[in-house]
Amino acid sequence: MQTLTIDISGSKALFEIETQGRVEQYKIAITDGFNINNLNTQIAELEQDYGLEGYGLGIAVPGLVQAQQLVSCQSLPGLKGLSVDDLFTKAKRIIIANDSDAGLQALMDSKQDCELLVMCDMGIGMSIAVNGIPFTGASGMAGELGHCRMMTESGEFSLEQLASGAAIKRRNWTRNEDIARAGSYIGQSLAWVVNLFNPSHIYLAGSLMDNPHYYQACVAAIKEMALPIPMAKVKVNRVDDRETMVCRGLKVMLNK
Repeated sequence: MQTLTIDISGSKALFEIETQGRVEQYKIAITDGFNINNLNTQIAELEQDYGLEGYGLGIAVPGLVQAQQLVSCQSLPGLKGLSVDDLFTKAKRIIIANDSDAGLQALMDSKQDCELLVMCDMGIGMSIAVNGIPFTGASGMAGELGHCRMMTESGEFSLEQLASGAAIKRRNWTRNEDIARAGSYIGQSLAWVVNLFNPSHIYLAGSLMDNPHYYQACVAAIKEMALPIPMAKVKVNRVDDRETMVCRGLKVMLNK
């Protein structure tokens, strides 16, 4: 089956086309003005260029997705409300998913008791799998780690206000110690997650995890604050091939 998978983040979009036994990629920079019309234009151009028809289309977005509709997206407000009905396409099957939910599909293993994928870019997302099956919760929105509240010396903030790429940019944090402080905040939150879910594996992905100060502070905070017994069983790894992770996960979802 021909597929077009699209990984949209707060700063870029990766288009991966699979047709006639070959895979090609196309990447564009995007701004917060990127909207549904822009997305339809990009899809139409790729359909024409690659002769896509009756194919599988997967779109991953950074925000709250419920019943294949993007109900909230702080980094890309122009996409808010995106649903299958808004897409003008020749695709036979369409999937719209949260980006971390799609990414976890590329990583999870049915032999693992519990796995977590944490993505830290302009926003913060987390997805959960239990025995190789995604755990999405009663409303399909389990794992919204970035909206959890934390108390600091300066007051109460959400984790996204303290540790996301948007927060670092807004606060103009450039010193290594400031970046490490942001990483420690997410590590503290993940220590709670370790205690609650007792996971076997935590995957850390996203542009912020490429920063050694952020990553190391995150891991150190998890180890320091989580209970020793569940922490002894969990493997914490950074995802090194994260650029195509979400598109790979979307393909898994399209093939189910």
